[in-house]
Amino acid sequence: MLSKEQYLGAVAERIQRSGGRLNTVQIGPSAAVVGLFTESVMMSTMNYCVVAAAIPEVTAPALYDFTGLATQHARANVMGTVGWTAASVVIAGLIGDRVYPDAAQAASAKSGNQFGGETRMVAVDVSAAQMYAFVGGKLWGAAVQGSVNAKLTFCFPQPAEVYQQVQWQQSQGQQPPMPQGHQPPPGQQPPPGWQPQHPPQPQYPVGPPPAQGPPPGQHPPHYPPPAPGYPPHQRPPGY
Repeated sequence: MLSKEQYLGAVAERIQRSGGRLNTVQIGPSAAVVGLFTESVMMSTMNYCVVAAAIPEVTAPALYDFTGLATQHARANVMGTVGWTAASVVIAGLIGDRVYPDAAQAASAKSGNQFGGETRMVAVDVSAAQMYAFVGGKLWGAAVQGSVNAKLTFCFPQPAEVYQQVQWQQSQGQQPPMPQGHQPPPGQQPPPGWQPQHPPQPQYPVGPPPAQGPPPGQHPPHYPPPAPGYPPHQRPPGY
């Protein structure tokens, strides 16, 4: 079964892979993984703050408290003036062995409109292999909403996907290391029946194609001299 720590490690790995600045910050009673991103979307600066922590059980009050503290941390690290030239997007997720129904409902509810910002809550139940979050559209800011949804679903994947990745990584630890250049791209699972490939054997350099002409060791064909007579470019005397 997938553990909370394994899922949290996958979140941290995805934050780093997507170019975020990864840190570990104390958010309330938990040591949280924090990823900060700054991107440009529709002539505006988008400040993303992805915060995740693992706790035994996720309740709605715990999720609300954690999200509030994560928002305070995000606003303290925002770049630009929020609301005019920048937006602050906070994606706060709690990972637990159990997610109570009230927490699942709170995370899945449509987020409210905010001036210069957006807040999304995520609840991950590793025992039930469920991820609860609002991933939908709104009537305003379609480009921004698409960017937020993409960031949320990438940093908080489905638990089944993380479990497969952990199983594959563990199986790879029992096999010879794969040569460089033959590893599957990060975040992608190898196809069924995939086996490590051996590095290609070195090949001798191939030069340019030979110039057109007779094969080596042979001379060009020898034509006999022209028959006696007047050369074609001369006229006979008295003509």
